[in-house]
Amino acid sequence: LGIALMNKNYFVSDTNYGWGPSSIGDYTDIGHWWIWFCGPNSTALLSALYSESGRRGAYSRLAADPGGENEIIMFKSCFPNSHLGGSPEAPPTTGNNPLRGQDSGSVHMTVGNAKGIYNDILAYFATRQDKLFIAITAPPLVANDTDPSHAADARAFNDWLVNDWLKTYPNNNVAVFDFYNILTSNGGNFYTNDVGSETGNHHRWWNGAVQHIQTVNYNMAAYASDQWDSHPTAAGNQKATSEYPDILNYYYQRWKGTPVSGPTANTGAATLVTSDSATLNGTVNPNGISATYYFEYGSTTSYGSTTTSVSAGSGTGDVSVSETVTGLSENTTYHYRITAANSEGTSYGNDQAFTTQGGGLWSEATDLEDGWKYLDWFGYFWVDETSPWIYHNEHGWAYAYGEDTASVFFWVLDTAAWVWTSDLYYPIIYNYANSAWETWD
Repeated sequence: LGIALMNKNYFVSDTNYGWGPSSIGDYTDIGHWWIWFCGPNSTALLSALYSESGRRGAYSRLAADPGGENEIIMFKSCFPNSHLGGSPEAPPTTGNNPLRGQDSGSVHMTVGNAKGIYNDILAYFATRQDKLFIAITAPPLVANDTDPSHAADARAFNDWLVNDWLKTYPNNNVAVFDFYNILTSNGGNFYTNDVGSETGNHHRWWNGAVQHIQTVNYNMAAYASDQWDSHPTAAGNQKATSEYPDILNYYYQRWKGTPVSGPTANTGAATLVTSDSATLNGTVNPNGISATYYFEYGSTTSYGSTTTSVSAGSGTGDVSVSETVTGLSENTTYHYRITAANSEGTSYGNDQAFTTQGGGLWSEATDLEDGWKYLDWFGYFWVDETSPWIYHNEHGWAYAYGEDTASVFFWVLDTAAWVWTSDLYYPIIYNYANSAWETWD
């Protein structure tokens, strides 16, 4: 994540356990956020937070400190905060909230109380339009550390944060990144993610807009380190790293009042499909900022292969683009899509598919120069790539018909007759003109 944010020109500092006045870094559960932003010592705590420029983790960041206070404040609680009780539809607690200052093990750790805490700190955020606050949802728990009821409460609370918490908030200095949702779908196991998939559970910048999507009905950790450890695997963290920077750019630019200009991409139909190649087509709109594109392709929607990244320019209209892929297998269905990126984000076109042609009658022949081919049983012959006609160096012109060399029919121009043969019988042929077996001289 450090590298990804550095590449977007963000200078990152961090706090950790034990950090700050009164070791406030040890207190990062949902109930503790009230202490940070609303409690009696919040002025001193936040002064230290806003001026922090240190690096405590082993992540990469820009070499030069730009100076001044931190502009963007990202805050996240750990996975025990996904063990919420109460009703998933509970309204936010108002008044004296018993969860204030409490940790995740508190009996007051309910959906309604958690909502109330976030409403409390939202009132403070409204007073600081000079800061952008990003609430990162807590990661999900592994199945052995929760149950369907508590997991459903966690889902309900985080959906509320994304969809309802800021619905009537009039400012653009607060946003939510649903880390929880991202970590509830994977690419088949804990160690394989579903980055870039059209389906799954995501929170990302997708085709020129923020997308919060859940197509996988699962409320627990999909990237657990093991069956008892809810810490995400590298695959889960890499998925979040892929999705967070672009959506952060959107939140930042919305806050600053600048337009978001990520590219848009649309996948077109494949053309010129042969047994081992195809031309992939699409359109890219750079939306005014220099963009590049490439195609992903493979035998599944996980793709696995890509074309070389190519410039799409920096215009404001759709650009038709295409790339030819080779080395494909015959009679195989391939999935593909176009991907476009610029400094403001990445967009993925819709998935499309094509099926390569069969190898054809002469698929086993050795290609020679100028259209000539060679088969050890049939000798040398020239193939007209636009029709079934061939020219054999001994038999002259013939019209060839068949799925493979196990059974081939020829209409021989010199004799004006149909004959049949195969790679097992040749040079023996069956001549239909005189209904006799012959040797093809």
